[in-house]
Amino acid sequence: MTVRTQVARDPQTSSPWALLTCLAGVVVCSAVIYTGHWRKGAMVFALSVLAAGLMRLFLPARWAGQLVVRAKWVDCLILLTSAVAVAVLVMVVPHSQPS
Repeated sequence: MTVRTQVARDPQTSSPWALLTCLAGVVVCSAVIYTGHWRKGAMVFALSVLAAGLMRLFLPARWAGQLVVRAKWVDCLILLTSAVAVAVLVMVVPHSQPS
């Protein structure tokens, strides 16, 4: 037996602000990486994905808007796991020694 979650995807009623907030974080991430600070930029990216996961978790579907893709638990699991994975990778990768 399959249970399907129906999500209203009316563009006029769903808010784009949650997604735009996360995309603003990605723009900041790109700017930081462009200045040569890839660790800080990657951490900003991880924080943006974490923010997306938390917004998807705590906001109602109408306010989460375009962050609503699948069932809430699947979206949150993917976003929060990805954020933690990127943050851990940033911390684990050793610093390179200048030549």
